[in-house]
Amino acid sequence: MNKRYYYLIGFAIVILLNVVMRKFADPNYSDDLNHINLFKVIENALRPVGIFLLVSFFFKKDYKVSQFAIFILVMIIVESTFRYFNGKSLLDYNYLIGMILGLIPVYLIDLVKQKNVA
Repeated sequence: MNKRYYYLIGFAIVILLNVVMRKFADPNYSDDLNHINLFKVIENALRPVGIFLLVSFFFKKDYKVSQFAIFILVMIIVESTFRYFNGKSLLDYNYLIGMILGLIPVYLIDLVKQKNVA
């Protein structure tokens, strides 16, 4: 099986986990933005992993994970900025913590990929 299909299978697994996490997350989430919600943190941590796997599937060449991490950090800044300009002055800690923790599995996937290629 082509290694790119493993990325696609991994992306499908991340999407399924995200759907399961949404069932456990509290729907009245907007009331408690400053409280840490473990399910929301895990749901947001799956975002970078899913994006990484999807980009890895479509990208023919290998790319550096550090570039991907910079992309994710820019994405966090842009989304936080738009949130602020839309009148929501509270910082969503669950999103911030989840996205930063989501970079850890991305580095682990890249480490496994580098060991298998070498």
